[in-house]
Amino acid sequence: MNKLRIISCVLLASITALLSQAQLNLPTKQIAGGTYYYYEVGNKETLYGIAQKIGVTTDEILRYNPDASGKLEKKQLLFLPVSFATGQMSPANQVRSAFGSNQEVNAPTGEAVKHTIQAGEDIYTIAKQYNTTIEGILTNNPRLSPEQYLPGQVIKIYANSALPFYYDKKNVRFYNYKVQDGETFYGIANRFGVTSADIESANPGLKKPKKGKTIVVPKVHTERVLGDMKSISLEDLRGHYEPRMAELYGQLVSNKRNSEVNIGIVLPFQLHKNAAPRQGYLYTDFYKGFLLAMDSAGSQVTKPINIHVWDTEHNLSVTDSLLALPEMQDMHLLIAPSEPKQLERLNKFGNDNNIDVVNCFTTKNNDYQENTNVIQVSTPTPQFAERVLDWFGRQFEGYNVIYLMDASNEGKEIFDNLRSHIDRMGMHTSSLTVSGDLSFDNLSRHMNPGTQYVLLPSSSSKELLRKVIKALKQAKEERFDCEFCLVGYPEYVTYLKDYQTDLQDIDTYVFSRFFNSKGFRSRDVETLYKRSFNGEILTSVPSMVLMGFDLGMYIINTLGQGINIDNDAPLYRGVQTSFKFERPSNYGGLINRAIEVVHFSTDHKITTLVQQ
Repeated sequence: MNKLRIISCVLLASITALLSQAQLNLPTKQIAGGTYYYYEVGNKETLYGIAQKIGVTTDEILRYNPDASGKLEKKQLLFLPVSFATGQMSPANQVRSAFGSNQEVNAPTGEAVKHTIQAGEDIYTIAKQYNTTIEGILTNNPRLSPEQYLPGQVIKIYANSALPFYYDKKNVRFYNYKVQDGETFYGIANRFGVTSADIESANPGLKKPKKGKTIVVPKVHTERVLGDMKSISLEDLRGHYEPRMAELYGQLVSNKRNSEVNIGIVLPFQLHKNAAPRQGYLYTDFYKGFLLAMDSAGSQVTKPINIHVWDTEHNLSVTDSLLALPEMQDMHLLIAPSEPKQLERLNKFGNDNNIDVVNCFTTKNNDYQENTNVIQVSTPTPQFAERVLDWFGRQFEGYNVIYLMDASNEGKEIFDNLRSHIDRMGMHTSSLTVSGDLSFDNLSRHMNPGTQYVLLPSSSSKELLRKVIKALKQAKEERFDCEFCLVGYPEYVTYLKDYQTDLQDIDTYVFSRFFNSKGFRSRDVETLYKRSFNGEILTSVPSMVLMGFDLGMYIINTLGQGINIDNDAPLYRGVQTSFKFERPSNYGGLINRAIEVVHFSTDHKITTLVQQ
């Protein structure tokens, strides 16, 4: 077996990472002891437009300019700290940099460096000397408490293993303030606890405040910032660790298993090949999306989360060898590939060792029915149909149903379930057989004035949609004496390139396991991806980057808060996929019951409703 590519990184508590990026092409000002970029708002500019223009996200602008959430005014100044864009790397970016460079990144499992503690040395000076972590020294020398690092003692250290980390540091945020009658820079400064020089620097060209004038007031905040062992001062390092050293020691050594979360991503990246197949690149995009989630996870995360990544090389023997590694027993959760044999192996391993296994890539595996450790992300067809039936009955109570029938069997299982449900509801129905293109006259004969109709195709085929679309659009334009809409299948999500405008003209509801509305959240992820990986997201339906991002956000924010993934875990509304898990039986696994119902309305808006 070739040497495994093992990528391991640690996401510590309170992670609110800013991603690495190139230096911004903006002027700077010295304010409150720091250097800040500033941007002058132009005529009719929007927050989103400015974010796209300068290459940041809207959330990043709002972090330092909280008042920018409202309407922006011409010549208003927006500030960002220079440290925000100096090219420093977040922990996930260090991993992704190595991952993309075709170099092997290995967990520090080789022989340790032995160090004899000298007079005057302590855990902090040693950590800086070897560019290692405080956590690593504590973990690798569990018999020595932090107070017992004495001259002459020999400890083991993994040199150059430190990743960047976050610590509390004072920073400045900028607020808008309307000057009152008679106020001076000095008086305003005293009111907000800053200096008059800071206010003058934040308002270049303004000699004195005038009544009614809106000015920018810098205010000092304590926030989490990125640092590393080489650059942080001993004073800051001690200040960051000493108040929580006893607690940290207890977490890492005394109760390590219960105080951290180990997540294993076990996928066939196939990095051993000179040119990996498209499947390998798609799995890589999934992993990159997971990394973006690491950088975006909320500050409510309170547990250290360790992410371990293994490449199965699309080889069952490699998969078996990976599952035999001792560290696999420490995993709390594994993310498995869609390949049937590999998925079967991981599911069995999870069941034998009480480790949860996430299946997010296929609905064709039924292990969730009898394996309590399987977490099925893509809602199985029976439960998916049940959610659709519940929604259909509520949404279209009192409607008449017109079936658009053709000979195709695509999506037939869901259609048959819907038809049986409609019969049980006692809804009035009629059928139209569609062989060639549906004519408007034939459709119109089935529609009575003052009646509400829902049109339901008998299959999900694109060909059937093509045959009926023209008649449906004409009916929407000419039959204004009655109301109707179309219900479409999950496959319609793949037809949007050709038919999105038509579906909106008709008034269409589409039910699906996932949907990307390409709104602000989606575009923010794309911005982070381009900045982090210097490339474009691979086109796929569903998007593998968004799948990795949504799953990462859900897992990290749920397990990182000490919440179990079970019936009681709250709903997560994702960018593309939402999650709300239930265990239908005591002897089976968890399944995702959240489905997306997307409304393509005639006012050309797209609204996504999550049914759970």
